[in-house]
Amino acid sequence: MIKSNDPLGGARRALAAGQVAQALDIVEARIRAAPQDAAALHLKGLILFRRGLLSAGEAALQSAARQAPQNATVLGDLGRIQAAQGAFSDAAASFRRAIAIDPRALAEREDLGTALCCLEQFDEGAREYEAVLRQAPGRAVTMLRLARVRVRQNQAEEARRLAREAMRIEPRLAGKAIFMMGQAAMIEEQHEEAERDFTRAIEAGEDSAELLLWRARARHRQDKLELAFADAQAAAKRPGGSGEAELLAARIAAKRGDISTAAALGKAAVASRPTSFRTRWIAANLLAPVLDHESDVAIERRHWREAIGAAAADLRLDNPERINEAVTAVQEVTNFHLHYRGVENRSEQELYGGVLTRVAAARWPDLAERPRRTGRPRAGGRRPRVGFLSAFLNEHTIWKIWSGWITDSSAAIEKYVYYPARREDPGFTDMVRAAADHWRQETDIARLAATIAADQLDVLIYLDHGMVLELQLLAALPLAPVQANALGHPITSGMASFTHALSSARMEPADGERHYSEALVRLSGSGSRYGWAKLARQIENAPPPPAERDASRVRFLCAQNLSKYLPQHDGLLASIAAALPAAEFHFLGENTGRVERLQGRLARAFAALGLDAENHLRFHGYLKPAGFFRLNLDCDVFLDTVLWSGNNTAHEATACGLPIVTWPGPEMRGRHSFALLSMMGMEETIAGSADEYVDLAVALGRNPEHRRHLRQEIERRRPAIYDDPAPIADLERFIFEQVEGRD
Repeated sequence: MIKSNDPLGGARRALAAGQVAQALDIVEARIRAAPQDAAALHLKGLILFRRGLLSAGEAALQSAARQAPQNATVLGDLGRIQAAQGAFSDAAASFRRAIAIDPRALAEREDLGTALCCLEQFDEGAREYEAVLRQAPGRAVTMLRLARVRVRQNQAEEARRLAREAMRIEPRLAGKAIFMMGQAAMIEEQHEEAERDFTRAIEAGEDSAELLLWRARARHRQDKLELAFADAQAAAKRPGGSGEAELLAARIAAKRGDISTAAALGKAAVASRPTSFRTRWIAANLLAPVLDHESDVAIERRHWREAIGAAAADLRLDNPERINEAVTAVQEVTNFHLHYRGVENRSEQELYGGVLTRVAAARWPDLAERPRRTGRPRAGGRRPRVGFLSAFLNEHTIWKIWSGWITDSSAAIEKYVYYPARREDPGFTDMVRAAADHWRQETDIARLAATIAADQLDVLIYLDHGMVLELQLLAALPLAPVQANALGHPITSGMASFTHALSSARMEPADGERHYSEALVRLSGSGSRYGWAKLARQIENAPPPPAERDASRVRFLCAQNLSKYLPQHDGLLASIAAALPAAEFHFLGENTGRVERLQGRLARAFAALGLDAENHLRFHGYLKPAGFFRLNLDCDVFLDTVLWSGNNTAHEATACGLPIVTWPGPEMRGRHSFALLSMMGMEETIAGSADEYVDLAVALGRNPEHRRHLRQEIERRRPAIYDDPAPIADLERFIFEQVEGRD
């Protein structure tokens, strides 16, 4: 603090006694008498800061800094009041000025680190914390701040080490250190361990809104939705919890299907932060995984378009703070569930993708322009550089359908494989790694973007755009002259960064082009080279059938994501059961909220026909591969979902010999099973209407001999859909046409 003669001593004594108004009166009198008194202006700024009058306090501190430009303390306090207003760039500049005057100003250097981290400049922030620790090695609070940065940098073990060391030095910080260990567990997706750490931190005396929110997130990830919701509500009652807590509670309510509660909480969050793009964006994308009524679709879409359109219109990306807020927002939620409503999404995707494109360009302006073609590779004596990007190069549906593009494509292309994930499964991840000429495993999105740009690709293919939150912003960057959406999530991107959509000639309808913002490319057959050998081994390793099985029951497998089951089609299952009292419908689904929502909806449809749904519905929860294939083998018929068909599940059902009843839709995503049946020449179980769908299912249920016949035909004809080399040849042809400049 600047030393000064009275009357400022009286002002300080009044302030120390809590007499803030009296202290301010004394300071104001001094400033009237001596307008250039830096000490008085400084103290006025601190008093106003304490009273929450941040803008006025900053003005006073700016005046003090002009009068005393070499006073590091004034500049440090100026930086702190700027940071309190969210002006982290200005705060960082003030802290740097203070440090230039006094390099040993540890508080200012530490606060500079914090401001830089708030700007998401984590490497720079970490360096400032490290500099503090070099001067003060035992500063435990700084260790915890550095540990927080290591969490953001995905360095979990280093974060734990720092937290343990801080706790050893200052045992009173045990709660905060354990809290940090929980955050480290979260980034490793060890959600159960994280929940235990957060609970231990609470037991150690920590009781902040932030801690409760973190535990809510850990429980949310484990689908402990009631406990997560209770934590979020408790956080809302803690200082600083309002707004963020309502947002998280709204997301949890949406996940459990309580969309009315989610909407109310979302509105409350927006009301508390009306100018926050992040709050508005998250609230707009609170979409229920399972809807209650068909009429909800139009209402939801209208509200979504209005909310996203308004947020997009008000989006300002004119300073680092606003850019960082927008970056955080679009990587927290997605419109994923909007895609499952059975209607075309192109215009919605273009609205959504337009926002992502603006945010990505603001975050990485040097990567916002599409790179130019580097010339014709073969003419220049090199192979085309082709990038494949996926977060699911492990035992996952994406690996099963699309890994063949990497493992079975020829050496004529130079393969760059980008894997932004940690999970590695033997027999899956290692196969892709072995096929890659260049393997890039990187989870930091900024570093991944820079790596892809530096590799100077000719073609970049996203195998599963839209399935991973953290990657959707990366995908908005045009990182290669040709950037293709492989439709692992079969929805158009709506973004100018993608030049092409790689689809299936068999699955696409005649007018398929109109559903995409990208140029549509039809690859032969199913578009993929789905492998048979590994699938056959998994089926062979399935456990033996149960000792007792009621032979009088007809078991229909309903193996799709529960979001695919639409309210307008509930009557199909009820009608099958009405005509076939022995029918059982076997579902998967580990999310309690979704299961309960669908069960309640189906119960109403069955009751409308005088049926008790409990006599027909079976929910199995999550099944590991062995259990899943055993269920396929135990069932009699595979019932495909309408408007969003099964692709991987249809391949697997076919491998198990299950007859498939399908009713193809107007878009590619509703025609997967149709394509596979057509490739096998088994069109007799393809329906053309709701009535036909029911009639086919009932006829199969009543005729076990015909089911046996179909199983034999499936076993004879199914080689047509596995290990098909034609899509790979088409993919390579597409690549060379693009890089050599042919149409």
